[in-house]
Amino acid sequence: MLKNIYGPLSGGVGQEKVLEILANNIANAGTTAFKEEQVSFRALESDPWPSYASPLPPAPFKVDMRDVFPLRGNEMGYTALANVSTSHVQGGLRQTSNPLDVAIQGDGFFTVNTPFGERFTRDGSFSLTPEGTLVTKTGQLVQGENGALTGLSEGDVKILPGGEIYVGEKFIDKLKVVAFEDPALLQKLGANLFVHDGPPENQRPLKGEVSQGYLESSNVNPMRNLTNMIVAQRTYEALQKAVKSHDETMAQSNRVGEVQ
Repeated sequence: MLKNIYGPLSGGVGQEKVLEILANNIANAGTTAFKEEQVSFRALESDPWPSYASPLPPAPFKVDMRDVFPLRGNEMGYTALANVSTSHVQGGLRQTSNPLDVAIQGDGFFTVNTPFGERFTRDGSFSLTPEGTLVTKTGQLVQGENGALTGLSEGDVKILPGGEIYVGEKFIDKLKVVAFEDPALLQKLGANLFVHDGPPENQRPLKGEVSQGYLESSNVNPMRNLTNMIVAQRTYEALQKAVKSHDETMAQSNRVGEVQ
């Protein structure tokens, strides 16, 4: 088999991943506080030596492999997925005038409680249960510094820039908002949630502030992602043609020596 086929083949597989990521970004361009993902690749250099147990071929004569290196071994380089990262650039704020909508100005995250433990989100579109407990749109309990935020009544809630929550003149608690020195240690989950995979010392207090009556928009740039999608699609088509060309070459080589 021609090894040349692995280069464009690995590139085509990579472009499929690019298209998947870009499509997900565009689909969530209107999702509150969504953070777009970016994909990167690495080139795997050609390295023939691991293909051989010894530098000498199994033959009665002695030949240094460096003399035949261009014709044998794993000489072909190809690409592989290196990383899928999340861009934590803040999205724009839009005013809703809903007292239960809260946006973070800065690099912090709201803390919510789930059946699997604490998780973090930038989506501050909260609501109240009939019992007066503050929850996310998917039902997770929003956490204050002393636990779940309860005893609230819609219309009387006031949230200060520092996160302090009042119902009328009564202080309830303070939103538990945390930031991270290295946001790359946050793993993206579904439903706009993140889980922290780093050490506790990676957490730090919020340096920004919260804004009541606002929501953070997605940080996706639809035009840039759409342009990148077109480029990825054309690249994929070009690589597909290269694979087809190599496949046809191999088919022709198999016919060499046939008696006509």
